[in-house]
Amino acid sequence: MTDCPTIIDLAALTAMAPPAPGADPFGADASILPVRAGPCEVFAASLAAGEGQFEEHRGDCWIMATAGDLVLRMRTQEFRVAQGSSAVIARGTAFSWHTPSPASLIAMRYLDAAEGPGGITLIDNQAQLSPSNPPADDVLISEKPSCRSNNHFSSEGGNFLCGIWDSTPYTRKPIFFRHSELMHLLAGKVTFTDASGRSATFEKGDTLIIEQGAECTWDSREHVAKIYAQYRPAS
Repeated sequence: MTDCPTIIDLAALTAMAPPAPGADPFGADASILPVRAGPCEVFAASLAAGEGQFEEHRGDCWIMATAGDLVLRMRTQEFRVAQGSSAVIARGTAFSWHTPSPASLIAMRYLDAAEGPGGITLIDNQAQLSPSNPPADDVLISEKPSCRSNNHFSSEGGNFLCGIWDSTPYTRKPIFFRHSELMHLLAGKVTFTDASGRSATFEKGDTLIIEQGAECTWDSREHVAKIYAQYRPAS
């Protein structure tokens, strides 16, 4: 699937050392993945059918169910994170969780998040999208695409962003990633090529991360949609 060290297939990486189910899947029993994402940690967890409690005190945490269903409860509210969907648990959130059957998840936690009142935000895969900025003219090889997005969550200061994005096909030159972006493709196919010429292709259902410090192209020949969780350093 990938021969690009800085463009990483997270499902393949997790499969190399799958996490065992534990009583603390959001904390000590999570498996931290060896990727470069600035002040973020990326982790995988496996959950047996059951329930538990957790307080998210380390950061703002985006989670996606890669298998099974995860139900989060915060006070009187309930949030269902079905397979292929995601949510953000803000720093300061105390919650309980329940899995009716075994489940697994991938997560990205922004460790520099400010203290706050907490809260849980579901990411709607079918959310209405609004026009957003396309790639800059000086990096485009193809015609300018039409891009749309719906940013569901922004950390205080705007350094950690989570939501949905889509675009018509386009091709661009390599760009340097000062930021880091985890993405789960909801539609389409994309090929990335790094500065040394190594390529990786991902399609609907794949989950990947472009590491901070990567330099890569983008080549999509069809409509692409994705969930994103990204860290952007201050300018």
